[in-house]
Amino acid sequence: MKNNNNDAMKNYFDSMLRNDDKPNEESPEFAEPSELNEQLVFSSPTINIQKELEIEPVEKDDEWENLVVADQFQVLFFELNHITFAIPLTDLGGIYHLTDSLNFLMGKPEWFRGVMSYNERLYNIVDTSSWLQLGRNATDLNYTHFILLGDTAWGLSCEKLLGTENLNRDQIRWRDKKGSRPWLAGMVKQKMCALIHAKELVKLLDQGMDIRG
Repeated sequence: MKNNNNDAMKNYFDSMLRNDDKPNEESPEFAEPSELNEQLVFSSPTINIQKELEIEPVEKDDEWENLVVADQFQVLFFELNHITFAIPLTDLGGIYHLTDSLNFLMGKPEWFRGVMSYNERLYNIVDTSSWLQLGRNATDLNYTHFILLGDTAWGLSCEKLLGTENLNRDQIRWRDKKGSRPWLAGMVKQKMCALIHAKELVKLLDQGMDIRG
């Protein structure tokens, strides 16, 4: 069963990278990430503010640049719907416990779970599996945390925090062009998982677009 899951994940992410016109690389087995630094996890939101978050318009920019990271950099691994994703810690605005106290807004996309307040600031919570069109959504997944994208108001729902790990640039199969998935910076070879380009993902979210644009 584990091999089947690994193959499915590899095929899933390979299909995303296919528009780079690069040959498929042999993928090593999974390696266990280190334990998550608990200082990243903050208290559960307790303040309830009933107002709609204003989303700033996004300037049109056809230029795409991949992540700029050091030769060694840290990432956070997280899981949803049995699929692992990674995001650089430099693109991480914080990690918060997810509660049921969401303010639902009418007229939003299906992947938009609602607005949550914390320290008198409002955050847009994304049903990440629904946004990625993985066939499941918040109704049948056990989301436990949301991960803030940089200093924006967008939070990605996740089921498990798998930990942080130091990576080298050569451990990533980098994309070299925008393609149809600008939010995908590349694939972590050992994990067979997507490395998220937070800045590009925020652009799509601000425009109400899902994985298909």
